[in-house]
Amino acid sequence: MAVHKIDGVDGTDNFPKKFVTLYGTAAITAANWVMLDITDTTNGLGGSVVTATNTANGEQLAFGVATETTTAAGNIKIQVAGKYENAAVDVTMAAGSSIVVSDAGTGAAGRGQIYVAGDLAPIVGIALEDDTAGVADVMIIDQGYF
Repeated sequence: MAVHKIDGVDGTDNFPKKFVTLYGTAAITAANWVMLDITDTTNGLGGSVVTATNTANGEQLAFGVATETTTAAGNIKIQVAGKYENAAVDVTMAAGSSIVVSDAGTGAAGRGQIYVAGDLAPIVGIALEDDTAGVADVMIIDQGYF
């Protein structure tokens, strides 16, 4: 029978996390939000990622944060759920803000913005703290893709 661990029982709290390794179609920087690259079929549709772009109505395909930096196309580990420390966010991010990837804020690729009315993108995370120089701890919401 498998052992069921309940957080805190052994005196150590835990933030469960979920990761996937996917094919990055270009260079990706750690801490940046990523999105599915539906133009690439290297590993089948839905099997490739690229740095999330910030479109006018929000990026529909954003889903996680890169945990490592790559300098060219290749496999990359993406965190798709749980607490991520120092994710790229708007410099106006406040603790408790809902995070989307859209051009409502800085417009910088890979950076999460504060959800505003009219954004059509899904909320991909929640800020756990105010930003410090454009990074903040976030809780990534599992979109259920992987």
